[in-house]
Amino acid sequence: MTAKRPFIVGLGAACVLALAACSSSGSSSSSTTSGATNASAATKSVTVCEVTDLSGSQDVLTVSEAGGGAAAASIINAAGGIKSLGGAKIVIKKFDTQSNPTMGSTQANAAVSAGCKAIFGGEITDTVMAATLVTHRAGIPWVDIGGIGDAVHERGFNDVFQLLTTTSLAQGYMAELQQVATQFNLSHPTIGLSVSDTTYGEDFYAAFTKLNAGGQFKVVSNVSYPLGTTDLSSVAARMVSQKPDILFNMGYPPDGIALTSLFKKTFHTTAKAFLSTAEAPIAMSQLGSLADGQLFENTAPPGTSANLSAFNSAYKTATGQAPAIEAWEGYTAVAFIGAALQKAGSTSGPAIAAAMHSVTLNSSNGDIYPQDLTFGSDGVLNTPPTYWQQDQAGKLLFVYPASLKQASLISYAG
Repeated sequence: MTAKRPFIVGLGAACVLALAACSSSGSSSSSTTSGATNASAATKSVTVCEVTDLSGSQDVLTVSEAGGGAAAASIINAAGGIKSLGGAKIVIKKFDTQSNPTMGSTQANAAVSAGCKAIFGGEITDTVMAATLVTHRAGIPWVDIGGIGDAVHERGFNDVFQLLTTTSLAQGYMAELQQVATQFNLSHPTIGLSVSDTTYGEDFYAAFTKLNAGGQFKVVSNVSYPLGTTDLSSVAARMVSQKPDILFNMGYPPDGIALTSLFKKTFHTTAKAFLSTAEAPIAMSQLGSLADGQLFENTAPPGTSANLSAFNSAYKTATGQAPAIEAWEGYTAVAFIGAALQKAGSTSGPAIAAAMHSVTLNSSNGDIYPQDLTFGSDGVLNTPPTYWQQDQAGKLLFVYPASLKQASLISYAG
């Protein structure tokens, strides 16, 4: 993937003021560990690495991820860099896992050898699982973007952080499923389900099954398929075969787009809703009117903050596209790393990881969400932001939560 050009132009004074290189985190350089770099050493740069799927089946996601991370680094650098490290600038290096889990450890080793002080990225859980075994041994913190399987943090590594997990993802989907059932008066809602045969898919399914233990939703078809499946025709056919009230794909974003095309053009459905991990900007761009009625989770934070407005504008100016979820997550990951570097006053991996556990991302140091963000003791983001939107005749409208609601749901089947 081609590297993005810097995101400095057009950000405006609001961003520079708001992000001020996380100076509000407040940590003295005297807390650095032996051999660590501190402000007195006037570090010129800090290498932060993106180890992710820059090519292969998931590269459509990392275009956004990389752009968001680059934006965060550019904003921090423009505001004076990491002040506790003498104004050190964040330099991002990229390592391609090629959407192949077997490349996780290989590229993680390459990142360690390249002197990476912190790492972000990863769109496949199995890749992140393998890669973080390497970085944990090296004591380098990793902020996971899209490898959201619960198994990633359940190993108890104190230097692995997740912006989203399959448990928190399932909770968000359950909330929207309940909204669908209520609005369409589905007293005994049925689901046509498909699941990616990966650690991520299995964890997602397990989390959903636990939440659905009371049997509120009856799964009438359940299809599993391997990672990298390009022809989902048989999956779509089986999902609609029992005429379910709701279609639900626990796969990767491209799968949701492919299934929508099949549901609208080939395997017609009477379902009231289709939930998948497809991303609104990409789905609506590729599918046009076929995306009408599709639901999108965590598509965008509400546009109420100067940080978000400035970032969205800069991202679109630089890329020519509206950001998708990975853009905001890539941005948030690097903003967290910048805040942790500022608080630690050190480039020591253990010091950065310790700071990550205690730092708060808020409006003064770059948060683009209406709530402050922190990591729990297990490295999982506390209370991940959850929003749902629906494509209604080409307009993307908030339908959940009630505080943001712009429209009632429309039927996916029309």
